Amino acid sequence: MASIAIIRSQVESRLPGALSPYILPAPEMLFTGVAAVDRKTGGIPKNALTQICASPEVSSGKTTLLLSLMAAVTAREEFCALVDASDSFDPASAEAAGVDGARMLWVRCEHKSGLRSMEQAFKAADIIVQNGGFGLIAVDLGNIEERTVRKIPLSTWFRFARVVEKMPAALVFLLSHPAAQNCAALTLYLSGAGACWQGSGKASHAQLLSGVECQVEIGRTRLRKPVQSAPARFSAISMWA
Repeated sequence: MASIAIIRSQVESRLPGALSPYILPAPEMLFTGVAAVDRKTGGIPKNALTQICASPEVSSGKTTLLLSLMAAVTAREEFCALVDASDSFDPASAEAAGVDGARMLWVRCEHKSGLRSMEQAFKAADIIVQNGGFGLIAVDLGNIEERTVRKIPLSTWFRFARVVEKMPAALVFLLSHPAAQNCAALTLYLSGAGACWQGSGKASHAQLLSGVECQVEIGRTRLRKPVQSAPARFSAISMWA
């Protein structure tokens, strides 16, 4: 009976590298512009799927983090795309945060909530991912109910993760809870933001958010050696509510 060494030699002589383990190269990282987050995570990975999880019931700073990331991407003269499932994006806030609108694609879903909105968001994200050309692709499902998001099959998350592995882009989902499971290279949890407002106008749009402090925890990461989840605090940039 041929030894294992002989069999291995014969296989590799015909199929070089067939029995060698496949090691993914270290991804390029996008800095979020929030120092506390970048120190703990090293940034948001390209060629990978990231999920940022926060409850829609309380202010968590997830929008501020997203705007800061988008500003950093457009400042690098890269393009970013935002699929807005609930039509909650505010262009004025993005401009105040430093996002270059000329380098941004904003996709607004016809339905503002529920299963139809989520389906439209995934169809739009699929088209954008397949066509490429963006350094950042963000899909905001943060206001979609958890029970609706749970209807997304794991195969969908797996497919998105595998497609983006071959692209020079970061794919970021904003969610109310972690749904992508092991398909996500990085999971962040945001919670408990305290807001500081300026202005005494009764209308909400007349008040200026001067800062916000919240907790950021690393839920899981495949980007380096496992780390213990730890809270991080950051102050937000100013933006209109």
